[in-house]
Amino acid sequence: MKKIDHGKGKQRIFSLDEPNSLHTEMYRQIRTNIEYSSIDRDIKVLNVTSTNANEAKTTTACNLAVLSANKNKRVLLMDLDLRNPSIHRLFKIKNYNGVTDILIDFTKYGDKLDITKYIQLIKHPNIINELFVLTSGTDTVSPFEILNSKRLSKLIEIFKEYFDEIIIDSAPSGILADGVVTSKLADGTIFVIESGKNKIEMTQKVISQLSNIGVNILGIVLTKLPNKIRNYGSYYGKYYTNKTSQERI
Repeated sequence: MKKIDHGKGKQRIFSLDEPNSLHTEMYRQIRTNIEYSSIDRDIKVLNVTSTNANEAKTTTACNLAVLSANKNKRVLLMDLDLRNPSIHRLFKIKNYNGVTDILIDFTKYGDKLDITKYIQLIKHPNIINELFVLTSGTDTVSPFEILNSKRLSKLIEIFKEYFDEIIIDSAPSGILADGVVTSKLADGTIFVIESGKNKIEMTQKVISQLSNIGVNILGIVLTKLPNKIRNYGSYYGKYYTNKTSQERI
């Protein structure tokens, strides 16, 4: 399958720039598979994580969010990779009044909090409905404590009343505990793997750990796949038969 280049400095939201491209069609198929996987279980909060950084996790989350906004009326994309936020760069918006800021004000105002002050509407001809972004916000010295807080969990419950779907760009789950606690906030998690970057044993271990704590792994997205590798995706599939679906990008 054709390789998608998500290299540093080349991150793109194909679903915005090239809505009819092969790249976008691949993400669209992933979106469809997620819908099929949620027939018996409502997936309103979708989490996207990976083993390590720079595996096209954020690019995957952004593209899925755009495609979701073309089906659902109101979609929220949250940047919960607080140590290395990048959603604002892909959408070329400012990173202010984000997650860390809204949580501080949520402590003061509770349910009376005006969330419209913190979310940014993304306007683009290729977005049919409404896509909102909540950036990471002001830098913090304690990202794990924020992600593991009851305030964040309660805030997401409030968001569920406003949005048809919430997509979370999580921190990597293989090197930090941040991604693990974020996965527990979601109804389902997509695991992104860069072809040839990680040892399969390490990836298997991380996914097994997530499954053992009750994380609902919906599937695996294999990114940066060279043309010469034809059966790499099926190698993962053999290990997770009947547990995860997979898409090769």
